[in-house]
Amino acid sequence: MVLPFLALVNLCLGFLLLSMLRPRGWLDWLVAVVGGFCFLVGGWLGASGWSRTYWGQVMTVQVRAWHRMSDTILDWLEELRVSPDNLERLRRRLEELGG
Repeated sequence: MVLPFLALVNLCLGFLLLSMLRPRGWLDWLVAVVGGFCFLVGGWLGASGWSRTYWGQVMTVQVRAWHRMSDTILDWLEELRVSPDNLERLRRRLEELGG
C-alpha cells in the first residue's frame, strides 16, 4: 500500500515541477533535473511493483506444478511396492525441498 502511494506522490511532484518549467538559468535547470528524477523514481517504483507481482504469480504456478509432479511420482512409487522406509525417506526429502 505504501509503495504505490509513494510512486504516485513522486509522479505528481515530477509533473508539478515540469509543468512550471521555463528554464532560464542554472536554478531553473536544477528544477528540471529534479522533476525528471521524480519521474524516474516513480517509474522505477511502478516497474518494481509490477515485476514483483508478475514473478510472484509465475513462481506460484511453478511451485504448484512441481507439487503435482512430485505427488504423481510418489503415487507411482507406492504402486511399484518400493520399501516403506525408502518411500518415507523420499517423501521427507521432497518436503524439505518444498518447504
